Amino acid sequence: MSLLCLLNEDTLKDLWKQIDWKAAEEELRQLQRRIAVYANRRDAEATALAQQALVNSGYAKALAVRHVCTSVAKAGVDGVVWETDAQKMSAALSLDSRGYVASPMRMIVVLPKGSIKKRHIQIPTFRDRAMQTLYSYALDPVAESSGDRKSFAFRRGRSTYDVHSFILRTFSGDDPPMFLIKADVRSCYASISHDWLLKHIPMDTQVLTQFLKAGHVFKGELFPSDDFGIAIGNTISPILANMTLDGAQEAVFKGLHGRDHDIDFADGNLIRFADDILITARTQRNTTRILQVLRSFLAPRGLRLSDAKTKVFNIRSGFDFLSRHYEYSDGEVRSYPSKNAVSKMEQSLRELILGHRGGQKGLIEKVNHKLTGWATYHKVTEAHEAFRQIDGTVKALLMQLCQRLNPKLPMKKILTKYFQRTPDGDHVYALVDKPDVRIHRLADVVLYYHPPLVTNMNPYLDTEYYEERTDQREIDTVAGKYKAVWARQEGRCLYCGNEILIDEWKHIVTVDPTRPHSLKNLGYVHGYCRSGQAEFYDTEEPVDTPFDLHRLLLDVYGNQEPPRDKQRAFAPLTEYFRRKTESAFTLSFREIETITGRELCQSAKTRSNYWYTPGETRISFSWLSNGYRIRKVNLSKGTVGFYREERIGVAVEIPPVFLSGRIPPRAKAELELLFAYVKRKYAL
Repeated sequence: MSLLCLLNEDTLKDLWKQIDWKAAEEELRQLQRRIAVYANRRDAEATALAQQALVNSGYAKALAVRHVCTSVAKAGVDGVVWETDAQKMSAALSLDSRGYVASPMRMIVVLPKGSIKKRHIQIPTFRDRAMQTLYSYALDPVAESSGDRKSFAFRRGRSTYDVHSFILRTFSGDDPPMFLIKADVRSCYASISHDWLLKHIPMDTQVLTQFLKAGHVFKGELFPSDDFGIAIGNTISPILANMTLDGAQEAVFKGLHGRDHDIDFADGNLIRFADDILITARTQRNTTRILQVLRSFLAPRGLRLSDAKTKVFNIRSGFDFLSRHYEYSDGEVRSYPSKNAVSKMEQSLRELILGHRGGQKGLIEKVNHKLTGWATYHKVTEAHEAFRQIDGTVKALLMQLCQRLNPKLPMKKILTKYFQRTPDGDHVYALVDKPDVRIHRLADVVLYYHPPLVTNMNPYLDTEYYEERTDQREIDTVAGKYKAVWARQEGRCLYCGNEILIDEWKHIVTVDPTRPHSLKNLGYVHGYCRSGQAEFYDTEEPVDTPFDLHRLLLDVYGNQEPPRDKQRAFAPLTEYFRRKTESAFTLSFREIETITGRELCQSAKTRSNYWYTPGETRISFSWLSNGYRIRKVNLSKGTVGFYREERIGVAVEIPPVFLSGRIPPRAKAELELLFAYVKRKYAL
């Protein structure tokens, strides 16, 4: 008779409550570190024994059950949901590979927002999900020890920021590769060979067989598993997919360079995010050879390239990857949010704003949530223009909504009722009685440089490096300064509002990207909630109906001319000054007109004070924001001389009352707007 049969419900409940979760988490970390050590030494026998020790650990089983009970919302085919402490303890004690048989998964069909493709999601039972979680604890340290160095999806401490950094690094320098293969594996998850997985994945083959051969139930009918494919959404699936594609870099180098020790690492350099692959090449001929090697590598794994999505580029013509556009010119790579990403964001905002049926505060929160995610994803690029475009779209859509709600109100009264005027003359949608509750302006977001990852570091072994890089240990363990953030949220996800477990995959995100980086502006979210930002890079499909901001403005303002974004007209000049390196130089009026693509006004040619008047919407913003000042304006010759100013700062004394938290919220909001205006005006 098993131990489980001898325990009654009250005893199981008490056992669950008595678990020391901190001790459980520490034991799991130590077991995973041990696996990583042996895997790093390529000691297969010792690795297997260490993995067996982990999956037999009572603490690891309890953690797997707790993880599933928190992160899984829907039941599988058996309809069972573990809700009580007694059920959870009973489940933890029952996790065992001996005689384990996986139940068929429940399949549902979803249409992701903004997509035209249906996605088939297979939902395991709670018990099968817990078994997958338990075995993923044991498999992931091996995957991290043997994975391709420049593979970035679904790996600890890695993100799309790292992909971006390596693309910039790859095409920098004096002699970058000029050709690029953008390869896409066709239906990767649905095509992976079961035979290959069973031969090459280092885990209990009997358990893995059950995971792979479970089949699924759809509309009451049982469909047996094929000999290929892994389920989207299963805990262990991303690890299996990554391990299937690991080794592609080595195969490409061997196929292109043979066993030559003097490899040109820029020729055949592979960067991978899930099944989206970039490979560099020196020549067009080498791209053909690389594609042959890659197809040969994929074939035994049951995979093949998508002919429609696999393309070769000369990097001078530019390319899109993960919703970012990259261009090479004058020896450097520039990156921006892709046009399709901007169009999809505008389309999504239109659906959200014009379809809103609640109150003003709720709309502000929903729009800000979407803007924050998009800005966080793209702030590592040169996103100034895209951010301004999105700001204009949001403002126009909100005006259209306000007109719909108040058809008889003139525009001036709509602005007074729903918008707050900022110090720089802009109007921001906000609560009249609480102006600090307002729509974020992406133009205020500070762009961010993300340093490249050291790719030979293992998160299970080189913990100090990852701690220094992201404070990840303090974030994971809710220690140090992050305790205050956790307490403020009462341990709940900022995005979905559900509980976050201490041992669960979690992230710290910026609440409002337009405000300073401080503890008050940080929040905890589930790892899988943050992964929802996939919508910001999963935008390869073109938008059916591109968003027309000009048409919308005409609809909003009718026959009136809408207010122009004057600074947008000077954006090319701002970019010109950003790229200048000389300490002093002179431009003629004609040269300035050539840069901006428009003729200077009469005041510019006849009044010198036109050039000295500061302001975010003035031409002077172009050089002031980049550290340049005017040395001399010569109207007779039609020239302006500039010099780079040496910044000499002065201290400002702030009265203590403004730092003590004793001022009204409205005064706080006005001060923040004023500070933001001064920072932009003087490029601080």
